[in-house]
Amino acid sequence: MARSRINSSDNDIVSDSGSILWSFILGEQLEFPIVLNFMDDTTESGWEYEAVIVEGLNVSAQEEPPVTHKIDGVKTTLTCRLPDYVGEWDEATAYNPEEVVLYEDTYYRFLGEPATVDATTPDENDDWEETTMNRMYIQIPSTLASTWAVAPLVDSPVYGFFELRVTEPNTSVYKKTWKPVRGMVEILFSPTNMVP
Repeated sequence: MARSRINSSDNDIVSDSGSILWSFILGEQLEFPIVLNFMDDTTESGWEYEAVIVEGLNVSAQEEPPVTHKIDGVKTTLTCRLPDYVGEWDEATAYNPEEVVLYEDTYYRFLGEPATVDATTPDENDDWEETTMNRMYIQIPSTLASTWAVAPLVDSPVYGFFELRVTEPNTSVYKKTWKPVRGMVEILFSPTNMVP
């Protein structure tokens, strides 16, 4: 069988589901889960996580998102929170929100009140939710875009560019780096952000 031409792009050996568009209102502070399908446990030692947003080349009253970043624009490093795995579930242990336990080969994340002790097993308790260990959480600070050169207007948002980078530990034969999520961040006008 003949080989395909070098400029043929029928097969994509590194694929993704496409770029994202996150939409925030100026001053919001939120956290988003991201599942990393290429790994089993984000809490394994030595992995590096970096999430950033760079200011776009916004103009006042723009009708379309910018197509490039602002060369001397604001660069924001976001906090990446990993699951707080505390071991196998124990009926006598007091658990706090976001702690993760293992119960009968399933991971559960605690959603209840701090320092809760409850002998009801996680699979029967509404304070627990099934989860996985291959997830992480990106935290968006309330200060995002507050110092950008152009502020959002009522009918004209401003934009930045987002990317998440995940890098293997140094113990790997060839240290690989993935960039599983990237895209644009839209910042919308906020009346409450204008009132002291």
